[in-house]
Amino acid sequence: MLKILELSKSYTALVLQDFSAEFYPGEVVVLVGENGAGKSTLSKIIAGIVPPDHGMMDLDGLPYRPANRRDAESLGVRIVTQELALIETLSVAENLMMNHLPHYLGWIDRRNLWAQANQILTDLGLGQIDPRAPISSLGIGHRQMIEIARGLMGPCKLLILDEPTATLTPHEADQLFFQLDRLKRLGTAVIYISHRFEELRRIADRAIVLRDGKVVLDHPMNELSDETMIQTMTGANSITRPVRTKNRFGPRALMVESLSDRGLIRDVSFDVCQGEIFGLAGLVGSGRTEVLRLIYGADKKRTGRVTTSHAVSTISDANKSGMGFVTEDRKGHGLLLDQSIGFNIAVADLDLIS
Repeated sequence: MLKILELSKSYTALVLQDFSAEFYPGEVVVLVGENGAGKSTLSKIIAGIVPPDHGMMDLDGLPYRPANRRDAESLGVRIVTQELALIETLSVAENLMMNHLPHYLGWIDRRNLWAQANQILTDLGLGQIDPRAPISSLGIGHRQMIEIARGLMGPCKLLILDEPTATLTPHEADQLFFQLDRLKRLGTAVIYISHRFEELRRIADRAIVLRDGKVVLDHPMNELSDETMIQTMTGANSITRPVRTKNRFGPRALMVESLSDRGLIRDVSFDVCQGEIFGLAGLVGSGRTEVLRLIYGADKKRTGRVTTSHAVSTISDANKSGMGFVTEDRKGHGLLLDQSIGFNIAVADLDLIS
């Protein structure tokens, strides 16, 4: 279906070098490699988001060089990127149907819009999401599922998925894999990027390993071991396995007592010790993110107490106590995208450089 010959791309450095491969109908090919290996760059070139510097592509035997993403989609090539492209001020339905909103006499047919969107969500196992709800009201996991649902709409010869399960629960990932099985039966070719080997073994027919922008392995997935893929990705001759030692934790570093907000969180209590990695698990919407925001002082708690070396009620208190916070939505809440890298690094503690 898709043939690629000696595709290359440079930014300040060479990120993709002479990539050549073929992709067939009904096949799931996983792209594997360390961060910066060129996986996302290749995907964006295929999807028309960025142009290549050199190389050729054929789709169904015809020259293929999409001018933009819309051009690629018109030829049946769709992508779900790591960066969500949803419009937060619009509803779930409007985001889903953006390119083909139902209308009557020049006006958007809202009733038909809600009905079509609801059917799409139900078919994908997302019937619990209100199609009229604004995207801004959804957690990052549900937003990712909406992005995937949009990518699965319409004719699709080739579907590219870049780390699609990074924010999904196991149940939501199962729903995605069910849809991929359906697409395979329909003859859709799938390019799948992930670092989760258990996922790759579940869905992949073939693995292509990239290292420093070059193809270093192209082989059937069922003939590859995890160790072989890791060695090929890193270029290491052997894998050093960590030595497991008994955990010895220090004194208590964080105490959370009877923490509640005005909605989802009710009477949460736990302690975390120095040297301990404490995991907070749950389904999307269970309150994991809300608990962390309350602890850090990003949201106002209704009841309860957070204590480190002293009481923490605000972000200022948290920073003074040596607490750091990495947000769930890096793009929306974690970075100032119109500012420089240097400014983003420094903005968390301007007192150090003033």
